[in-house]
Amino acid sequence: MTKKASPPEDLSRDEMWDMILQLRARVAELEAQLSRPQKTSRNSSVPPAQTRKGKRQTTSGKKRGAKAGHSGVSRENSEPDQVVECRAEICTTCGKDVSGQEQELVNRHQVVDIPPVKPMVIELHRYQTTCECGACVLGAYPPGYDEPQQRFGPGVHSLLSYFNGTHHVAHQRLQQMMEAVFGLPISAGAIANSLQRTAGRLAEPAYEILRDIRRSAVIGSDETGMRVEGTNWWLWTVQTPQASYFAIADTRSGDVLEALMFDAVAEVWCSDLFSAQLTAQTRRFAICHAHQLRDLQFAIDAGDTIFAPAFQLLLREGLHLTRVRDDLSCETYQRSVEALQLSAQVLLDMETNHPEGQALQRRYHRHWDKLWVFLERDDVPFDNNASERALRPAVIHRKVIGGFRTEAGAEAYALYRTLEDTARKRGQPILDALHEVFGEPMLASQGATGSQ
Repeated sequence: MTKKASPPEDLSRDEMWDMILQLRARVAELEAQLSRPQKTSRNSSVPPAQTRKGKRQTTSGKKRGAKAGHSGVSRENSEPDQVVECRAEICTTCGKDVSGQEQELVNRHQVVDIPPVKPMVIELHRYQTTCECGACVLGAYPPGYDEPQQRFGPGVHSLLSYFNGTHHVAHQRLQQMMEAVFGLPISAGAIANSLQRTAGRLAEPAYEILRDIRRSAVIGSDETGMRVEGTNWWLWTVQTPQASYFAIADTRSGDVLEALMFDAVAEVWCSDLFSAQLTAQTRRFAICHAHQLRDLQFAIDAGDTIFAPAFQLLLREGLHLTRVRDDLSCETYQRSVEALQLSAQVLLDMETNHPEGQALQRRYHRHWDKLWVFLERDDVPFDNNASERALRPAVIHRKVIGGFRTEAGAEAYALYRTLEDTARKRGQPILDALHEVFGEPMLASQGATGSQ
């Protein structure tokens, strides 16, 4: 039987009473923590991958597949590169040879296939001659092949960067892929050198992209964690609807944004409420309301029935207003905005006893001027999802590959993401963008012509 613990004999009555009050306060604190709802991707910034998944509800008795009346879509036929004649040869009944008889075409269908890929070895012969003026004139190498010390052409460099940066193929698996699929044995060192060469070629185009962003009126930003040389670093992005720039840094402070923007000052800066983001050089800030909707939902889940539900509804009404802005007259739209802001002010001044609601009230009092910018300008978004979408491939890269062994490798990836995401926003295939940087790969016919 467990013996009950007795209080120390040297405690006075008042000291013992103080101890009891402290224990009661601690118990109340723990009970409050237990009653708080769990934070998920619905009511906080917790990533969906870290949210516990419930059981998937399976529907029994329902037929899977397309609904009744759905018309299927098949691949359209195109001009064939090769035609294979499948003629009858032997009669399956009597065994007679029928290959010489006249035959009727009864069916045709197309199959798309990829022939075995084989690397093309290109030998460049460079010539020189002497001009009448006495000067020695050298023949020029084709673009992308003008570095004699390079053993691989622009096609190889583009594919290595594409598979590693876009599809998150690590170096070891990239070695296996290049040999198994393309018949090109390549060492891990050659892959690393190629990615660094890509980074060198991308530095100037990336800087031009950053200059375009600096000149923009509305800029969004965000950051996510990365592992570099076994330590915590951060990948930052500044972006607009037409361009994205990424930078790797060993700090999460606002100094990164200051260095990126230099002396440029944006008209509006879109971000979350992280303190470093709020140090950006701008005339006004616009905060991400997707974050606020989730935080308000957490307050609702925690039991706030007064402030959080009403303010969440107001934000959603504001989002609806931006969607019907073009259908309303200027006067009607302005009256609607003023009415919404007046309702929000009343909510902020309303008394609520719930701690989560009180915390949000204090937050929105502090950031009142940042709440409604999206209603004043049609080029300011309701949320900062564009910055989060720009970082999402980097998060996948981190999960698949793990991290970067060197700072140079992390910087090379940041430059690649700059080109890739900007190309996506401008409707350009990433391989085309890489070929613009490296030069177009030489076709077999061009190689044969060049060797004559």
